[in-house]
Amino acid sequence: MIPNFDHNNVTPPHIGNPTDRSQLSPYLSNSLEFVQQFATSPQRIEILEGLLKFRKKLNEVGIIEGFQWLDGSFTENIEISEERAPRDLDIVTLFNPNILAPEQIDEIQNNFIDFSDFNTSKINYKLDHYPFNYAMNPLFTIEYTRYWIQLFSHNRLGIWKGIIRLELNTPEIDDSAFEYLNNLTL
Repeated sequence: MIPNFDHNNVTPPHIGNPTDRSQLSPYLSNSLEFVQQFATSPQRIEILEGLLKFRKKLNEVGIIEGFQWLDGSFTENIEISEERAPRDLDIVTLFNPNILAPEQIDEIQNNFIDFSDFNTSKINYKLDHYPFNYAMNPLFTIEYTRYWIQLFSHNRLGIWKGIIRLELNTPEIDDSAFEYLNNLTL
């Protein structure tokens, strides 16, 4: 469940006792719940459509094991705190490339540049996307997890905030989320 914005206009870093793991960020969610929570303006809907198209492409190229952390001003009430719409969605895809066949890796490198190039993912999907191979090396994984958690757990003003977690390989839920967006009238 994604908690509502707190008094600081951010997704809260925890929803009660910060020593209770079930009440801590990253909050486990799914794409439908995420869309239902954040599809509140035409700008947000456009970004959410990009997210869903990106997730569909992940499935098509075989990136199906792992999860994503979603954050940035998109997961804040930026319309109130900064009087502007969000420009993109910050996202890290934590995945295991060891399960991919060589031809799948070639497909990703040749036909899905957006996966590893945050500039093209921003242009094509409105995502500030970063891939993270969590299967590479335990020490590397610890260091990069520390980096992303520290970066994502505060906004630009230093206010503590939460992260949303979406599992990969949920095409049926993603289709429902896209249908939900298509039926919205704002």
